[in-house]
Amino acid sequence: MKALTSILVSVSLLLGACGGSSGPSGSDSTQPPASSTSSSSSTTSGSSTSSSSSSSGGSTSSTSSSTTSSSTSSSSGSSSGDAPTLSQDGNPIYGELEKYEDWLASGGDADSRLATDKALADNIISWQMPHGGFYKYDVSKYTNAWNGSEARSGWTGANGVELGTIDNDATVSELMFLADVYQRSGETSYRDAARAALDFLLTMQTDTGGWPQVYPERTGTSYSNHVTFNDNAMARVLILLDAIQREASPLDGDLFSETQRTQVDAAIEAGVDFILNAQIEQGETLTVWCAQHDAQTYEPRAARSYELASKSGKESVLVVAFLMTRPQTEEVETAVKAALAWYRNPEVQVADTAYVKRSGSSSDDNYNPIQARNGSTMWYRFYDLDENTGFFSGRAAPEGEGKQYDIMLIEPERRYGYEWGGRYGDRILGYAGLVGY
Repeated sequence: MKALTSILVSVSLLLGACGGSSGPSGSDSTQPPASSTSSSSSTTSGSSTSSSSSSSGGSTSSTSSSTTSSSTSSSSGSSSGDAPTLSQDGNPIYGELEKYEDWLASGGDADSRLATDKALADNIISWQMPHGGFYKYDVSKYTNAWNGSEARSGWTGANGVELGTIDNDATVSELMFLADVYQRSGETSYRDAARAALDFLLTMQTDTGGWPQVYPERTGTSYSNHVTFNDNAMARVLILLDAIQREASPLDGDLFSETQRTQVDAAIEAGVDFILNAQIEQGETLTVWCAQHDAQTYEPRAARSYELASKSGKESVLVVAFLMTRPQTEEVETAVKAALAWYRNPEVQVADTAYVKRSGSSSDDNYNPIQARNGSTMWYRFYDLDENTGFFSGRAAPEGEGKQYDIMLIEPERRYGYEWGGRYGDRILGYAGLVGY
């Protein structure tokens, strides 16, 4: 199998060097690297279960209420060349870039599929804004080319500038699609548009290493300008940059310039530094991350009225998973193992419980999505910063005043219109067990 993988990689590189390939569409950026080295360090921790299972917000910790983000300047790259790496088999980051594959044509032969995909790519390019970014449109928006006058973004900044975003896979998916079409067609218009999208992503990175939700800055609201882990926005950008760094298909060959590839290396290092500096300390214990952080102080920040500053059980999963793709320097390993310990903490876990969304056809406002289920472990999406207590929040109350510890006490619109829990920790703890973490 390894020999076959080496042959396929060699063929891919040869095709990329020729400026494209007429081969099948699709991506190997969703697959882990063929070779990796296990870390020489191995620390395991038994997974414990919580004794509570109800619609309330979890068990309350007696941990110190002094909660801050780690503001000590961290550098991930000082000795990374000598640091061990982990096997990537089972890492949940792989698969995060494949949304664009749903945009690819599926019927007909290779030539007809390419023709269909080129037509869509041409439309996508017409919607690309001058800074290189895209808005968070569904692919159906690209059925037609931009007409030259319609707004290309739903958000604006100073002086009416249209904003690009990384929310909901935006810009990342368009870049991946354009890259795929370039590799099959060799037509440089698609390569140039992909390069412009990468330039946008590199430009929007803050001087502290984070990625906000939008670029340029959004006016009229502040949360979009915070560094955004919410809905895996920053993690997905870093996962893309990692795939570019590895020259995974369709991001290989001459798709990007050597200057851009050098910039990608530096952007990843800066991104890791931001993650290390933003990791939330509960008392003197490192834990996980908020869905948003201040770009300069690294402090946890709120977003919409129901998205309060918190420790995020959902968004932290891919942050940890991305750190596990990096050389395991002392700083990175410490951060990873601290986050894994938090996910394993019985105060954080809700044993024998599952989060079951209400059916879309149901109008039962007495339905409780937090339900008893033997053998299932649930994690809340949001936890108090100073305690390991899960909470919920309504939209209707004034900002910051809708916080509740019983999901049935928030209004039905938010109770059923948002995801408040899930088996989040399973994704990362399963992988951690495979690598001895």
